[in-house]
Amino acid sequence: MRRFSLFLLTLPLLAGADMTITASEQVSQKVRPDVMRGILRYQEESRSSETIKKDLNAIVAEVKRRDPKGERCSGGGYQLSPRYSYKDNKQTFQGYTGTLSFTCAFDAIEPYNVLTAAVDKVSAPGVKKTQGALTWVVGDKTREAVREALRGKLIEKAFAQAKKFSAVTGIGCKVSTVTFGGVPQPAPVMFGARAVMAEDSVPTESPLAAEEEIAAEAVVVYTCVPR
Repeated sequence: MRRFSLFLLTLPLLAGADMTITASEQVSQKVRPDVMRGILRYQEESRSSETIKKDLNAIVAEVKRRDPKGERCSGGGYQLSPRYSYKDNKQTFQGYTGTLSFTCAFDAIEPYNVLTAAVDKVSAPGVKKTQGALTWVVGDKTREAVREALRGKLIEKAFAQAKKFSAVTGIGCKVSTVTFGGVPQPAPVMFGARAVMAEDSVPTESPLAAEEEIAAEAVVVYTCVPR
């Protein structure tokens, strides 16, 4: 899809005067998502903070063992907070709650299932897991490559537009400046079930992936000078 918006046209006041045209040029391309993202959350309650630390550290160690360079998963820092009960205006210490989360990206469902299964094996019985809905998105590398290609198309379009302006005005028009801008991108579409807190996990099926439209925009200044 291509759009053209004319922002400003400064008409010559006198015959033979120069003309400046400022326009917004836009191009877009539909891209199929190539990365699957999922959020894994872990939570444990215990009277011992050391027990929680030990159990959550075991999960972090397993994720790092499976992804030593952090190419697939980010996160891994956990929070530890005390729990209290209140009765008759009296505060009673109940223990601690520890929470841990990762955001992981994969190009297929199998590696995702392998990772979650491996973490389940090292998870202590008291640790509960929440699996967020899986999301198909266009990966950062693919997105940047598409945007770079769209910028090239914008430049091509600008020079083609300059020729059209020359034909319409009867004077020589050329591209003076090109300023690239951004077009807001739609939020990724979420697929899959709602997050469920569970101690045991089952293999997950690959969610559907809908195409995403990536757009690029530029403000182009055309200068037209009598030949």
